[in-house]
Amino acid sequence: MVGGIITSLGFILSAFASSLLHLYLGLGLLAGCGWALVFAPTLGTVSRYFSRRRVLAVGLALTGNGVASLLLAPVVQLLLDAFGWRGALLLLGATTLHLTPCGALLRPLALSGDPTTPPHSPLNALGLTLFTHPAFAMFALGTTLVGAGYFIPYVHLAPHALDLGLGGYGAALVVAGAAVGDAGTRLVSGWLADRGWIPLPRLLAVTGALTGLGLVAVGLVKEQEEGWAGTLLAAAGAYGMSAGAFAPLVFGVLPGLVGLGSILQATGLVMMLMSLGGLLGPPLSGFLRDVTGDFKASFLVCGSFILSGSFIYLTLPGALPRCHSAPPPSIPPPEQGELLPSPESTLASPSNPHSIPNTTC
Repeated sequence: MVGGIITSLGFILSAFASSLLHLYLGLGLLAGCGWALVFAPTLGTVSRYFSRRRVLAVGLALTGNGVASLLLAPVVQLLLDAFGWRGALLLLGATTLHLTPCGALLRPLALSGDPTTPPHSPLNALGLTLFTHPAFAMFALGTTLVGAGYFIPYVHLAPHALDLGLGGYGAALVVAGAAVGDAGTRLVSGWLADRGWIPLPRLLAVTGALTGLGLVAVGLVKEQEEGWAGTLLAAAGAYGMSAGAFAPLVFGVLPGLVGLGSILQATGLVMMLMSLGGLLGPPLSGFLRDVTGDFKASFLVCGSFILSGSFIYLTLPGALPRCHSAPPPSIPPPEQGELLPSPESTLASPSNPHSIPNTTC
């Protein structure tokens, strides 16, 4: 709820900016901190609510990103034409304020595997001790590399289309094409992951590699070729489909790596790692564009970051086929309404600090 207020405040204050520094502080610092406070608790809570269809639930929650990109690409262009960038930021600030009532709908859920005592040190409280586990450490390294390239289309796909000769609405159509593929495959990926046909780490590595190849394909589009606009749209759609399939798997694989008791800390760490990669990717992409005069090298280099991270995911347990047969995975217990069974979950009472049995889930 606090994150919704901070995010909205960042947009609204940025509408009155008189220099780039003000935009860095408003859209970068304030809105970024607000989104972090919203994103990590939301996904962590969803992961704790569900068991049998956890990845599908995460994918459904993340579908909002793709739908928002699809709707906002043309809507923001209309707002810019009608109200200018200041008016557009004010309206977006009012929209993001709705994150606050969304946060009020989240209910705390205590599980049987949660720690019974408070953390003994700040390192434990922040979950930094998770880096001592080899599997999570390799996952963290791969996620940082993926983050270096993952956010490039969000920042430079539309400018890339403009550089190639498309107009404002043509560039918005390219972004919308990527968003359509992104939103659709998040649900498909979550459903496929929950079937158990393919180990989650292996599916994560494959979708990550396809995402990197999609970025490379976007960078290889040349405006001299006949029908290049359609090729760019197809490449952006292919990237969107791969990136959409990848997104829920990054968070869906966490319970198997760290357990449900550490899922909130792990989700926050994953967001931090992807953001650290994001600090490198977009500025490097912009630098390469300034040096070379186009975004071709930007998309190729950032695509290689994602491919490198995907190869590191192959070191995770279960990512590569076994040389001998493995026992079948255990089947999750039956659930009531997809939530964890009531004997394993309790809800925190707002008026009582002690947990009370949850008999309504």
